[in-house]
Amino acid sequence: MRYSLKFHVFLGLLLVMVLCVSPAVFGASYNVAFLEAEDEVPVEDESEYNWAKNNYNASLIFLSSAGKFEEENGNSVKLDKYHVVWWHRASSADIPKDFLEKATMDAFLDFVKGGGSLFLSQVALHYVFDLGLEPLDPRFCAPNADHASCGIIAAPKQETHPVFAGFKAMGLDPANGFNINCYGHDSMCDFYPNGPAKGGDVIGMAYQEPHPAAWFGQVTPLVEYKVGDGIIIVSGWRFTVFRSVDEGCEFDEAMIKLHENIMDYLGTSASVDAKGKLPSQWGIIKEGL
Repeated sequence: MRYSLKFHVFLGLLLVMVLCVSPAVFGASYNVAFLEAEDEVPVEDESEYNWAKNNYNASLIFLSSAGKFEEENGNSVKLDKYHVVWWHRASSADIPKDFLEKATMDAFLDFVKGGGSLFLSQVALHYVFDLGLEPLDPRFCAPNADHASCGIIAAPKQETHPVFAGFKAMGLDPANGFNINCYGHDSMCDFYPNGPAKGGDVIGMAYQEPHPAAWFGQVTPLVEYKVGDGIIIVSGWRFTVFRSVDEGCEFDEAMIKLHENIMDYLGTSASVDAKGKLPSQWGIIKEGL
């Protein structure tokens, strides 16, 4: 009877451990928020939001006033409730003025410096310049659904960065590049024509078929910034365009895999101590075993 009890206790603790550390099977073990700058999610942001919600149970949050945020139900929330905050903006080629208020920018910087992870995609890429982290002013671009085939190549010495994990097993080599998009883009930002980015570590460079184009190496839409104890990753140009996936682009698996890697890297890099979530769960497991 004692053996049976110990065995069942062990199985219970093992199940708790698996639930905590196996995001691929049971869902991400980190909290994700999808930040929307409009009053409701516009069609240009729907594909990304739906993917984040369906795959990471992402909470939809809004900026309610300078430096203040609220959940979809109207309840106030602080950014440090989450490990990853993803701001995707593709509906308009500008940064809303409320996001340029000092209190709002301080809220984002405090979140990242405290160990949070921030993902800024498409037009939101520009925010690293507004935050004073990137000296090069990114360009704003209007939509262009030209359905050109385009892809990503790992920047020099970045082939083993976690965002490129698993691609070789798919028959895709980050060092040589692979296509991820055949839709085009809605509103977006990138670092052309004065790139590459200067304030962070360039992870991925862009190309468009036929390759190479004269602008190769200047767009650099995927960049990582280390800020305090946290990380910001920006992704622009045609890199974070889930409309391409929804339209059945032949490169959809690569687009999805890239963003799974980005989310997992940001989620596992976030300082969980500041969130009061996983360390207590791990402590229970260790004590039980």
